Amino acid sequence: MQDITLSAKSYLDFAGLGNLKARAKRDDADAAQEVGQQFEAMFIQMIFKSMREANEPLKSDLMGSSSVDTFEQMYHEELSQVMASSGTFGMGKWLSEQVKTQTAASKAIDAYATAPVAMPLQSTEKAPPKPLDRGDATRALPLSQHR
Repeated sequence: MQDITLSAKSYLDFAGLGNLKARAKRDDADAAQEVGQQFEAMFIQMIFKSMREANEPLKSDLMGSSSVDTFEQMYHEELSQVMASSGTFGMGKWLSEQVKTQTAASKAIDAYATAPVAMPLQSTEKAPPKPLDRGDATRALPLSQHR
């Protein structure tokens, strides 16, 4: 298991998320990984919430109470953090790689735009056809049309 000290222990930890935002503005590489992990935790939490709502009609009045529901929600929040830190779905890693790739691509586009001589990425004009020399033209014709 990976032991990472997170700045935000939960997506509801606003002080930790503020720290994470400051790190992301400084282009901290670990911040992108942590953002992806927090996103994955939030996604898993939404899955658990949907499962609890789907099971609501199946609960009996004997075992159901608001305190049990609260405990179950808190347990699922912690479980989602643990699952995200272990990379259960792999969404956090994928998202952080996408952010890093997009950042590198945007830096390349910015460097291209600020270049002293800007060339278009795609030419809007069609290049004139390249003339063939007589030797190439005769080789391209069928044998019956050679002179």
